[in-house]
Parts: sequence; C-alpha cells; structure tokens
Amino acid sequence: MYSLVSMINSFIRDTQFSNPFENIFNNPLIAIIVSSFFGTYVLKGVAYTMCGMFYKKGSCPTLGSIGYMLFYCINIQVLIVLSKWIGNLHLFFSIYAIFVILVFILLRLIKRDGDIVKHL
Repeated sequence: MYSLVSMINSFIRDTQFSNPFENIFNNPLIAIIVSSFFGTYVLKGVAYTMCGMFYKKGSCPTLGSIGYMLFYCINIQVLIVLSKWIGNLHLFFSIYAIFVILVFILLRLIKRDGDIVKHL
C-alpha cells in the first residue's frame, strides 16, 4: 500500500502543482532551478519535519506518506499564493519563513495538549 501512495504522491508533486517561482522570475530556466533547489533542500525538509511532529518514522509508512503529502501541499499552495501577490524575493522568503514558524508553533501547541484556544 505504501508504494502505491508514494507513487501517487510523486505524481501529484511532479505534475499537479505549478512552479511557485515562475511568477517571481522572468526567466523560466531560473525559476526551474530555484524551484528544484528550494523543493529539494527546503520544502522537502519543512514538510517532512511538520509531518514528523505527529508521525513516528517507521510506525506506519502509508500514513507517514499521506501526512508528508498533506504538509507538502499546504506549503506549496502557500508559496504559489505568495508568489502571485509578492514580486520581491526577499519579502517572499521572509513571509514564507514567518508562515513556517507560525505553523510549527501551532503544531507544537496541538501536539502538546490539543487545546490551542487557551494558548491564544
């Protein structure tokens, strides 16, 4: 089952999302290079770590793969929306970094006791 879910996840990641950097860079080649670098080194790590907040590696690979894909989708959609609104690369990455920090704070609060309302 894991291999099927993993294949579906790869298909979705590779074909169903637009390149979030094509709205920022005028040169498509640079947008592809930045997207490849960012996706491989940053986005993969962020989504994996977010998933790891609730998933213990090896406990159920299928659920881990689904969780990873969920957090990947959330992050890529945020990047796509930001790229449509913001053309400044520094501001783009700054706002994305703030988003990631806030999500990690929220996930930690949820994991700690499940009641985030009393912490807000």
